[in-house]
Amino acid sequence: MPSYREAPAPRTQFSILYRSLLQSDELPLRSLISDERIAQIFAEEGISFGQDDDAVYTPAITLWGLLSQVFFKEEQRSCLAAVVRIAALWLALGRTVSSTNTGAYCRARKQITGEVLRKISGEVATRALGGGGQAAPPDAGIGPASAYAEGRLVIVDGFTVTAADTKKNQAEYPQNPKQQEGLGFPILRGVVLICMRTGLLLDAEVGPYSGKGTGETALLWKLLDVLRRGDLLVADSYYCTYWLLAECRHRGVKVVMRNHHLREDAPADARRLVKGECIATWNRPPRPEWMDEATYETMPASLEVRLVESRNEQAGQRTEKLTIATTLLDHKQYPAAWLAGIYRGRWRVELDLRAIKCTLGMDILRAKTPAMVRTELWSCLLVYNLLRESMLQAAQQSGRVCRSLSLTATLQMIGNLWLSNAIRGVDVGMRELFFQHQITIKVGHRPGRNEPRANKRRPKILQLLTKPRHEAKAELESAA
Repeated sequence: MPSYREAPAPRTQFSILYRSLLQSDELPLRSLISDERIAQIFAEEGISFGQDDDAVYTPAITLWGLLSQVFFKEEQRSCLAAVVRIAALWLALGRTVSSTNTGAYCRARKQITGEVLRKISGEVATRALGGGGQAAPPDAGIGPASAYAEGRLVIVDGFTVTAADTKKNQAEYPQNPKQQEGLGFPILRGVVLICMRTGLLLDAEVGPYSGKGTGETALLWKLLDVLRRGDLLVADSYYCTYWLLAECRHRGVKVVMRNHHLREDAPADARRLVKGECIATWNRPPRPEWMDEATYETMPASLEVRLVESRNEQAGQRTEKLTIATTLLDHKQYPAAWLAGIYRGRWRVELDLRAIKCTLGMDILRAKTPAMVRTELWSCLLVYNLLRESMLQAAQQSGRVCRSLSLTATLQMIGNLWLSNAIRGVDVGMRELFFQHQITIKVGHRPGRNEPRANKRRPKILQLLTKPRHEAKAELESAA
């Protein structure tokens, strides 16, 4: 393990994260989550290690190293690379480093659970959006979203990621049941709640890819406590079920969803409002197997749902005509064009998930155990929220639309300065350079973009493995 001499007191302080994230007391939202609050969250989760005076991997240093792995890919994402960064940090502070063995770091990293990272991420998002005594961010000015002032606009969508193919991972997150045993990878299914205006991730829930209670709607039920009265939940047709709409109505949450394909778009008994709009009455279906009798009895006997015909005339889009189902019944206050704009904004969650999975490299998780898989996943989601927080700060200072800033540009700047800022702190010049970098690069606004879903560059042609690897290796050995 690495050994150091004369370790300074600041090594135990989580303020090292703020230095690396180019934060300062003068910035808006700087006090979203203080050093003391992060330490308190660690204490609430019962995480305590590295308390000796000569300890190397304290919670603060270990968390700093863990998050640093998210800013890089491939070889630079490894535990060895993180240990080298930590060693370089101590060397720059004048300490002696005798080894860069990864054992001590990996043992410390195992004690940082996914739940503690989830709590930190959730607190950043909640306070940034008006909770915890903080001021809510200004309207991001993203078209129709500007007209909804009753609460947050929250987008929900699902995703899948794969993990390292180990026995422990396969036991908790089995491969796709349609694949031959030994050929697939452990798969996690997840659902996220993301703020449409800012891109901040409110929360996420993950589980196995298949099995009872592992569908996206089941995972969303576990996230409903995150929603507040007055929020507007935007989702595709998969989530448009009687039970979710009834539960959202009970919680005071409005919904805008695409009507489920198994429901009529214009029922004969519906009350017509204007052309292309009606209010339908949905009667309570029979009790599903997953719902107990007591819960079923609390569900309303019927729901009134406004159905709005929307036509997408943009070339290249897959759907030309769709029906929006919403619990916003007032067609004058919330006209059809406004609802169509809100539903089109749902596409932002697809881009956010792409940023999380591709830009932050969460698509393929490297951890070998389920607990570390969750820690790795939540380290990516926490970094994503920290980047969004920085973008929100830049938007507030510059008057720019938060969604027009580049998450990739923010990632590149912070990643390249992660170590140097932890060593020397953030000076005014560096912060100004970062600020200008953020507001100079603008995400392209391409309404009606039409691109073929195909790649021009051909991949290398490799034979696919059609049997478990140990069997394929045995055949090669016998052939030799």
